[in-house]
Amino acid sequence: MSSTGKKTTQMPVVRFYRKQYPDVGELVVGTVKSIEEHGAYITLDEYGGVEAYVPINEVLQSWFRNIRDYLKVGSKAVFKVIRVDPRRGLIDLSLRRVRDEERERKFNAWKRNLKAIKLMEIIAQKMGVSLSKLMEEAGWSIMEYYGDLYSAFEDAAKGNIDPLIKLGIRRELIDEIVRVANERIEKPKVTIVGVLRMINLRPNGVEYIRKILDNAVEEAKKLGVEAKIYVIGPPRYRIEVTGSNPKHVEEAFEKLSNLLVNEAKANGGEASVSRSQ
Repeated sequence: MSSTGKKTTQMPVVRFYRKQYPDVGELVVGTVKSIEEHGAYITLDEYGGVEAYVPINEVLQSWFRNIRDYLKVGSKAVFKVIRVDPRRGLIDLSLRRVRDEERERKFNAWKRNLKAIKLMEIIAQKMGVSLSKLMEEAGWSIMEYYGDLYSAFEDAAKGNIDPLIKLGIRRELIDEIVRVANERIEKPKVTIVGVLRMINLRPNGVEYIRKILDNAVEEAKKLGVEAKIYVIGPPRYRIEVTGSNPKHVEEAFEKLSNLLVNEAKANGGEASVSRSQ
């Protein structure tokens, strides 16, 4: 096993979850607080910095290695929870029981939630409340509903606020979530692909076709989308219309299809467009 520690930017000390302690078998992200002779003390990032312990035999696969080859103070790693005693406030962890694919998946999920926490921090500052209070009011409920916090912002960026309404989140906060989502979340692109068949038998028909295709690409910009047209093999062309709003892309594809057909006829040729996906 190689070192798994990762240096990352500091995050606000806040619990991601309503529950105070993780469950046995749960994967957690922790920051190495100190390294002792027989193990290391870890603060759990997703649980407000609550302290846990990883014994040396749950770090090393061989007694002939040094624990510092695996953990470094201040670094972050993914651990598996192997014991929780809420009454005594004790949490034991394992590093060696975490598989590579689990580690990667957990780090990716943690990074998504970290981004979302930073967005919640922006909202908290705007609304004049603490981040912890905002998490109590809405963050934990969103986490329980979606399984992660970032998904709510992705949904809001797409205009879907029904889950937030269902959770009983007040309208003022929903509006702020939508505002921040629109400002900070990059909307996924949507592409519609079609096949254009265009012919023009006039002596200068190739020039007419080239001009019509160029006009369609420019018209797409005015419609707020991007259009690319490639030659498959005359008279067939591949047309791709891409944008961030699915409805706008659908409308633009329809308008560009009509434009190509009408322009072809107006210049003595003919055209048809069929959608392939």
